[in-house]
Amino acid sequence: MSAAEIIQELSKLTADERSAVRQRLRELEGQDEVQCLNDSTLATMQELDKREAEDDRQARPSRLKKFFSAWDASHSVTVGEKPSRQRTYADNSRLR
Repeated sequence: MSAAEIIQELSKLTADERSAVRQRLRELEGQDEVQCLNDSTLATMQELDKREAEDDRQARPSRLKKFFSAWDASHSVTVGEKPSRQRTYADNSRLR
């Protein structure tokens, strides 16, 4: 049945039947809108995931470099140098 035939037959329907048709059309439009929103949301989230993954790949070397430079600065010991500690046995009166 074509759309033109359906439209032509609508005038023969009772008020209750037309109401039922309107309700069904609203349901179908709502399903289409929900599906469209779901598809759009999924595409947006996938794009965000790709961007975050790319940002992580680019930022990782920089984060590792910062971490290891900070680690080296606070943990480096030259040969023959005794590591410095804030609390050694000699400084603790309870352990003497």
